[in-house]
Amino acid sequence: MDFLRSEAFFLLLSNLTGLKLHFLAPDNEDSDEGEGSSGDHARSLAQGDGGVEQAGAAARSQEDRVPTCTAELRCWEHGHYTMIHDNGAERQQFALDLLLFCGCEDWEAEYGGFTSYIAKEEDEELLTVYPENNCLALVYRDKETMRFVKHINHRSLQRDANHPNHRRFWDFAFVYYE
Repeated sequence: MDFLRSEAFFLLLSNLTGLKLHFLAPDNEDSDEGEGSSGDHARSLAQGDGGVEQAGAAARSQEDRVPTCTAELRCWEHGHYTMIHDNGAERQQFALDLLLFCGCEDWEAEYGGFTSYIAKEEDEELLTVYPENNCLALVYRDKETMRFVKHINHRSLQRDANHPNHRRFWDFAFVYYE
């Protein structure tokens, strides 16, 4: 778990996703603006535009934010599930979810235990992440997207009969914030 919280991994995620999760990550906003915007910025400075001061303060507040993550090691078996919370802390900002599954060989979708992403006030799923052994999933979600793990139902007991040593599976669940 330490590796998935390490500075090196934050940099790797920044390079893979384009998110600003590390101070060494290239700033995509600078490369998108081009030279025209720097000329506009210089003109605004020459004219004494008050908007530049506000933009500078906003940029400083963004730079002051330190990327963080939360981590859980979760065990899943028959009867387990999660619920959606309307006012959960994780809904306050954009987030990158990382799910790494272990011990879920021969896991079927009909057992449940998959992670569903839905939009607020919507009934249809936006995305479903099924447990696959030794697989990592990255999902970037906005403030209006909620997630939950579907109830692991009685059908999962069939797997228990076929694999008595595999009564459960595990996942590493990390949430990264810019």
